[in-house]
Amino acid sequence: MAIAMTKGYSEQTAGAKLCIDLASDWAAECISDLNISENVFLMDYGAADGGTASEFWGKIINDLQEKNQSTEITLIGNDLYSNDNQALINNLSIQSINNEVVKTFLCAGSFYDQLVPSEFIDFGFSATAMHWLNKKVENLNDHTHVLASSNQTARNDFLKQALFDWNQILDIRSKELKIGGKLLTVNLSRDNENRYLGNNGGKTVNVHDEIHSIWKELLEEKLITEAEYQKGTIQNFYKSPEEFISPLINKDSSAYKKGLRLIKERTVYVDCPYKKKWKENKNTEEFAIGLMETIRSWSRHSFVSALDKNSHTNLNPVDTLFHRLTKRISNDPENWSLDYVEHHLMMERV
Repeated sequence: MAIAMTKGYSEQTAGAKLCIDLASDWAAECISDLNISENVFLMDYGAADGGTASEFWGKIINDLQEKNQSTEITLIGNDLYSNDNQALINNLSIQSINNEVVKTFLCAGSFYDQLVPSEFIDFGFSATAMHWLNKKVENLNDHTHVLASSNQTARNDFLKQALFDWNQILDIRSKELKIGGKLLTVNLSRDNENRYLGNNGGKTVNVHDEIHSIWKELLEEKLITEAEYQKGTIQNFYKSPEEFISPLINKDSSAYKKGLRLIKERTVYVDCPYKKKWKENKNTEEFAIGLMETIRSWSRHSFVSALDKNSHTNLNPVDTLFHRLTKRISNDPENWSLDYVEHHLMMERV
């Protein structure tokens, strides 16, 4: 299943950077507890183009150098082969330019696989990446996002796949971490009131319902086929805090058996930065385009992959989808916002 963020991801995802910034305190705590030796290996899993975490990693590296000036630091950035990896290389290299003790590397590939040798990583980090499913779930045919759907069968199937993936991810990370190594994840989540990215509990519209509404309009106007409509599914799942920590407290899980343990966890809320700016300047056109672009950055590939490539030559329905989304936001800016629900999880291999 191909997943790819749009080019210019960092410029289009101001909210994602805020989520990373809010994890800086726990990252500093992870680093402070490390047993620093001659070499320290850091890894950013699912980094996209690396821009949103550039400041974050700069702080980590400064903290490490303050502890030990002679320690050689290696930062490895990871994302899929389909990623804009040239941009990732450029953003990683910011940390090593004019700093002889810092080396940066690109590791292309899926974080569902083991990416580095066993017992290699001192500190691993991932932000807003591990909600994507590793295997497509096919039976959601009445909505574009399972959490906004009333299809309980599909929801159970998505949850089953999401938990399988999460257990696999933590199992592999527990192999890659050194004993005493730390792992910090910042994941899109859903809270106990069923709020998640796109659904802020009714303060504004459910973004996923609006996306689905437009996608269904395209079907009714015969701009897409029934098969394309049904395939237009965003293949991710926002897990609850209980679902996130389950492999870390289940003594029968592979990750637990390999020594991966929960240190602490929290839920963090981030208000939509585009809405905040709109409230200050009332520039509706800027708000509508900015909000549309951040939504498009993570959802576009789901709709592109649903299309029959031989059926659309002159008019691209996906472009129409986001054009109409921009128009809806512009027509009713007060009722739109993309607020984040994030789960921070600190782990250690013992």
